[in-house]
Amino acid sequence: MGAGFLSASAQTLSPEQAHEDLLFLKHKLDILHPGLGYYTPKARVEQIFDSLYNHINAPVDYLGFFHHVSPLISTLKDGHTNLNHRKNFIDKSTRFVPFYIREADGKYYISHNMSADTSLRRGTELVTLNGRTLGDLHRLLMDVDRSGSDGDNLTGRKQWSLIQFADYYASWFGSTDSIAVQYRLPTDTLLRQTKLACPTAATFRSVFQKRYRNEIDRRPNLSVRMVDTLTRTAVLRVSTFMGPKKYDPLQIAFKKKLKQAFQQIQDQKVENLILDVQNNGGGVVLNSARLLQYWMPKPFRIMEHEQMKVAARRELVNRWNPLSAIQFSLLYKKDGYGGFSERATRRQYRPRKHMAFKGNLYFLMNGGSFSATTSVLSKTLDAGMGTYVGEACGGAYWGDFAGHFKTVTLPNSRLQVRIPLKKLTHAVNPGKANGFNVEPDFTVGRTYEDVLSGRDYMLNYTLNLIRDGIVVRKPLTTRPLQALR
Repeated sequence: MGAGFLSASAQTLSPEQAHEDLLFLKHKLDILHPGLGYYTPKARVEQIFDSLYNHINAPVDYLGFFHHVSPLISTLKDGHTNLNHRKNFIDKSTRFVPFYIREADGKYYISHNMSADTSLRRGTELVTLNGRTLGDLHRLLMDVDRSGSDGDNLTGRKQWSLIQFADYYASWFGSTDSIAVQYRLPTDTLLRQTKLACPTAATFRSVFQKRYRNEIDRRPNLSVRMVDTLTRTAVLRVSTFMGPKKYDPLQIAFKKKLKQAFQQIQDQKVENLILDVQNNGGGVVLNSARLLQYWMPKPFRIMEHEQMKVAARRELVNRWNPLSAIQFSLLYKKDGYGGFSERATRRQYRPRKHMAFKGNLYFLMNGGSFSATTSVLSKTLDAGMGTYVGEACGGAYWGDFAGHFKTVTLPNSRLQVRIPLKKLTHAVNPGKANGFNVEPDFTVGRTYEDVLSGRDYMLNYTLNLIRDGIVVRKPLTTRPLQALR
């Protein structure tokens, strides 16, 4: 067993190698994944595995095996469980579809063109790529990769597979030197076709920076800008819950920037605060709790339960570090069900007394709002606060599978699969949910005019709500007498 590393020049697996990889992956999922059977019954997962295993009876090339494994991962319907290529499959020589693509009214348009043919300007409708319609390609890519989308939710899958269309396309089809395109120019019904060279990632970025330098979003995370002085409205952009420093275990830098942001909000006497969490894929849960402290009306917990399977202990305890076993015992205890639970789950966070925001909260969210971002949205909704604009977030109201991760490498193909180790259950009342995900109070979609103008259509919609005095959930006033700074 263990048939060796699959080199770039020898990309074929024997049936025995493929079977070994599938069995290895299935074993790791069985012993580590805390949500196996949660969204898809275990019997169905077993059925899919058996079918995949039994249908390999001949040698299979690397990319074909990647496609073959994909259904086993996607059937789990867990946005934190990811199938990834072996190291260096995507490298500096990989070539990508030369567009950023956006959907509006069921059609697909170029928003940014990095090809050598500059006649394909913004608003050009893309009809087919290499003979397949854009709609067909989009459905394929969103079905084979459920990253950032839990359960049967579609918004996360739609969002990421389109925003990162070039990456998804290269991952599924491999590098391609050129593509055949059928398209219609703006204000023209004539169906045209051409063949375009595909750029490397370096060329893609270089062309984008030259052609669209005025459109590059340079706003730092946790940046505040006043957008309407008449209604005292500001936007706080929260693009990630990861701290700005690589080595900052206590996340002090994030905490400091957050405090500066709310000091600015207080100084500018903001009455309506728009939290822009579009495409915020999450980060450190501690930082999501710190954000919530600025508006939650009373002490709160983020999680009700944090649980993991017994085998996860081996991934967190390093035999070469005796302190890791002690640390594990301090943090976790046996849960009585054959696994472990977090001791500090019931930790409470106290609301901020100074710089607490007491005005109206509006959230701009989309399918890319996931993980720790969903925690913020769920807790705020559970507290009866906020007006939600856009589309359903990618994560589930109840919680997710995340916390700690183990990336396993299959022995022959070297495919990599990231497996979450913890089940995180939000401390929320299920009866206060407005859907499986946090759903918007006002659903807002992109129009063709939005594609042409590049305007922030969700922000414009929200500003009109504020000017019309529309607030779905007004701020709560009950606050503790004392709170931590």
